[in-house]
Amino acid sequence: MLKVFTMSLAIMSMAACSTFQTQRAPNQETKVVLKDQQGAKKEAPEQATSNGPKEITRVSPEDTAPNTQAKEMKEAVAAAAQHIQSTHDQHPREAGPVPADKAMGWLKNGNARFTKGFFRNDGAKAQDRHRLATGQKPHSVILSCSDSRVPPEVVFDQKLGEIFVIRTAGQALDNNVVGSIEYAVSHLGSNLIVVMGHESCGAVKAALSSLQGADMGSPALNALVADLKPRLQQYASTTPSENVAHESWSNVDGVAKELIERSAIIRDAVASGDVKIVKAMYHLESGNVEWR
Repeated sequence: MLKVFTMSLAIMSMAACSTFQTQRAPNQETKVVLKDQQGAKKEAPEQATSNGPKEITRVSPEDTAPNTQAKEMKEAVAAAAQHIQSTHDQHPREAGPVPADKAMGWLKNGNARFTKGFFRNDGAKAQDRHRLATGQKPHSVILSCSDSRVPPEVVFDQKLGEIFVIRTAGQALDNNVVGSIEYAVSHLGSNLIVVMGHESCGAVKAALSSLQGADMGSPALNALVADLKPRLQQYASTTPSENVAHESWSNVDGVAKELIERSAIIRDAVASGDVKIVKAMYHLESGNVEWR
């Protein structure tokens, strides 16, 4: 019985093969459209059959890699743009209660008190600490030098919770500095950004000497002055001004400009009209802050 069943299967298979060969004409091939790397289309020859000679073009994985990478890059950029837009829409900036012009007036008044030796008695008591324990709304951001002679809270006679201070030697910028300013602007509502340099800045002097090839003594110090050098390049072949005042102003100007260039958050806030960036220079002997 098994033998008969096996023979039946064999006969059915032979019949199927015979039918297929009969139905398939020698030249009846599926048309194939080829596309080269430039995108041009070309139809394969109609007479190509399994019986004739063939010309085979092998495609290396490397040939398709550039197109694949370009597509992936385009998709990544589009996804990033969509994420930024959606995030921006979800977290709109809420301006703080003190307008930029009013905040600047407070700083000018505070500096006037400082130079005259009169200081406020409020703003640093137990009730002020208690009031600020649950949050802060500083009216201004002050980016200044780390120099011990230029403490913004003293120079402007400002108290607890009133100014958001970032200090680096020579107002050097990195992502930590930019991010800190972005935080104050976007989350704390600060409407005024002050970039303040000062006379006789040691970081500016060091950067000027590095233009002539001087080494600062460590990778960290070299990196610090490297941030300042592009803003001072115009002074590479000149004699420094008195107290490097001109050079310090150039550094301040450059920092203010770079904040706009490097930060979309700051750029958008300034464009809205709510936030202002002002430049200032502290004079060590008189205590006066000069504004631009």
